[in-house]
Formats: sequence, C-alpha cells, structure tokens
Amino acid sequence: MIENKEIRVLCVDDNALLGDAIRQRLSMEKGLVWHGLLPDADQLLDQVLETSPDIVLLDVDMPGKDPFEVIKELSARCPKTRVIMYTGHVHADLIERALEAGAWGYVSKNDDVSAIMKAIRSVVAGEVSLGPDVQAVYNAI
Repeated sequence: MIENKEIRVLCVDDNALLGDAIRQRLSMEKGLVWHGLLPDADQLLDQVLETSPDIVLLDVDMPGKDPFEVIKELSARCPKTRVIMYTGHVHADLIERALEAGAWGYVSKNDDVSAIMKAIRSVVAGEVSLGPDVQAVYNAI
C-alpha cells in the first residue's frame, strides 16, 4: 500500500442495513473511505470502470449477475481493483470458486467486524486474506 493513500471501498450487497453498518464502521478507520453501495452486481463493472475503487466487498447471494463471473470480469478488466467476498455463506466450494475467479479475500459476515478491516488492509498490501471462519473451512479442504 502506498503511504497516506486513502483506500476506497465499494460494497455490493442487497442488504442496505448491512451496507450502512459497513459505511459507519469504515468512517471510524483511518485511511478507509466509503465509496458507495450497490444492491446487486449488475452495474458493478461499469461502476468500477468509472470510479476505480481499491476494494469491492461482494456478497455471494444476491439477485442479478453471478458474483463469480463478475469477479472474473473485474480481474481481467480492472486489475487494480481487488475483490473481497463478504458473505454469510462459508462453504469450501464457494471459497474455492471465489479464489479461482480472482478474489483476493473471503470473510464471513459472522466474523468480528475487525476481520473485514484487516482483510481490506491486507488485500491492498497484496496479500490474499481469509477471515477466521473462512480459514477454518479452507484448512479442512
């Protein structure tokens, strides 16, 4: 991560209350900036091409485009924007699909909120990051 660079975070989740909670939590973190909320992934590629967020927090279970296909598109067309799956669905097959598609992280919504903040900073620093719940499932693969 470049020193003193703000990390812009875009959230894609159909749960507006969760999005607002993430926005509020990000506002407490030095260097993290809320970049908006999309209710589905249908316009995500266009939004990323237009605004270039550093991180996209992407839920798995939403209406619209398949999130794994969106990750592939983003990885190919917007390599500077990195995707972290942020979901309540922590299953080995989903973790593998996300990582194979190009996600840089996978964090459970059941993890402590600090796990997502840690994942954001780790991913921006170039490290793949798995939350504690996800790591436990991934180690069992």
